[in-house]
Amino acid sequence: MSKKLRFGIIGVGRMGGRHAFNMAWGFVHDAKLVAVCDLLPSALDKFKRHKKIKKYSSYKEMIENENLDAVIIATEHYSHGEIARYCIEKKVHVLIEKPLTVTKGDSEKVLEVAKENPDVLVGIDFNQRSNKMYRKAKKLISSGKLGNIQRVNYIITNWYRSDAYYKQGGWRGTYCEEGGGCLINQCVHQLDILQWLIGMPDKITAKTKTVDRNIYTENDIVAIFEYPEYNCSFSASSHELSGVNRLEIALDKGRIVIGSFFMKIYRHKSQKQVNKETTFGYGMSPSTLTISSYGFFRLIKDLVLGQQIRAIRAFAKAIKNKGKPLASVEEGINSVELINAIYLSSWKGEKVSLPIDADEYEKELEIKREEEKNKIKG
Repeated sequence: MSKKLRFGIIGVGRMGGRHAFNMAWGFVHDAKLVAVCDLLPSALDKFKRHKKIKKYSSYKEMIENENLDAVIIATEHYSHGEIARYCIEKKVHVLIEKPLTVTKGDSEKVLEVAKENPDVLVGIDFNQRSNKMYRKAKKLISSGKLGNIQRVNYIITNWYRSDAYYKQGGWRGTYCEEGGGCLINQCVHQLDILQWLIGMPDKITAKTKTVDRNIYTENDIVAIFEYPEYNCSFSASSHELSGVNRLEIALDKGRIVIGSFFMKIYRHKSQKQVNKETTFGYGMSPSTLTISSYGFFRLIKDLVLGQQIRAIRAFAKAIKNKGKPLASVEEGINSVELINAIYLSSWKGEKVSLPIDADEYEKELEIKREEEKNKIKG
């Protein structure tokens, strides 16, 4: 039996605590949890029964004292970059909870340090990439069997969050502590999937607003992503009940529709060919339909262990050269840039070209942070 990797977790609140639970009980077969770190004593108290797991209030002390192979960073967003850079320089493999960082500029600093330490593996916990429906869609799009993309629509409104949710932690829904609202917390997963499947757009026009919540950030987003040959409409909210999660990609020879539990794939003759052949009337072509599901047993496992465990398992195997992490640090930057671009377009009320100016975004975000502080004082 191969030696298990020694893992530490930095930040054991809600998500980090779940990672710690899964690892402490042996659900990640290639790794074992040997240490946890958190600034809050109450968070560390949850591990009193686990005598063999060391508890730290300083991640630097944990790195210095424990012979760790890897760490998972699950702290508040603004600290991701600083902690990641320190761990990479200490030659410890790093898996970072989404988002990679709050700003593109900070993400690029992490990438720079990662490139200086190529023997250190750095991954991002984008667990949605393990969803077999998205993986099948990516393979199908890349194969070209359905032709070129003609239109994309993505609507996500099943992230309902009440005022009580934001009151649970003072950092939620704030520019000062979280770096944003619905976009950077919930929708970062969908934005990663979007760029993973169809790439990065050339330009973005967006509007964000706050609906019926006592927060300073957005919980409603509408954006248009412009690509050379087509447009993508992206809309999301965390204030709607009975919401949906639906990605529709129309291609020349078919259409892919992905919901929460099922994916439909329509195949038909080329639209261009039908247009050429039609000499009278509207023109049409019969289509065939195949349906794939998320998987009942997979869903049950998610309810018990969470989807995130797949990202940890993939990361541990990658350290042992048995595969690749679900998402690299290079890929993690893309979703951060999309978030920054959407905010920038909404704040300035104008179309934004990509790649964005990282320094400009830092300045605009700081203005929002100051406005938020003044509102709280007032």
